[in-house]
Amino acid sequence: MKIKTIRHAIEVRMLAVVLLGTCAFAAAAKAQTMAAFTLPFEVHWGKNVLPAGDYWISVNSLSNVGLVRSRNGKTAFYTPIPITERSNKPATALLVMATGNERVVRSLNLPARGVSLIYPPATSAEREMFAKADREKVVPVITAGK
Repeated sequence: MKIKTIRHAIEVRMLAVVLLGTCAFAAAAKAQTMAAFTLPFEVHWGKNVLPAGDYWISVNSLSNVGLVRSRNGKTAFYTPIPITERSNKPATALLVMATGNERVVRSLNLPARGVSLIYPPATSAEREMFAKADREKVVPVITAGK
């Protein structure tokens, strides 16, 4: 009788572990926003320089830090920690500030999540560039999931 009780306790614990693991996996899956975008030009994003090309970004909704990867797998980096602001723009897009030939990612708008992720200038040169920016470019971003 004691062996049956121990066996039953082990089965209950295993079921609990499986259920908790399933819930944690489901929460982690919903905590990601996957999106694709194509850069028609080179951009600076934080301390990283991205050449023109196709990219994926997955943004963790808990920290709002994104992992950017090139589609060919040669480039990967984490985005700087953004300032979060409520999104009032309808399109999912990257906003890129340009001065001359230099372009810097300013923000990532994610209206499906109701937020814009704004990347503040890290250096005095970037702050000066944003102040003197003569144009903005909007790069469309296609979300691939929630």
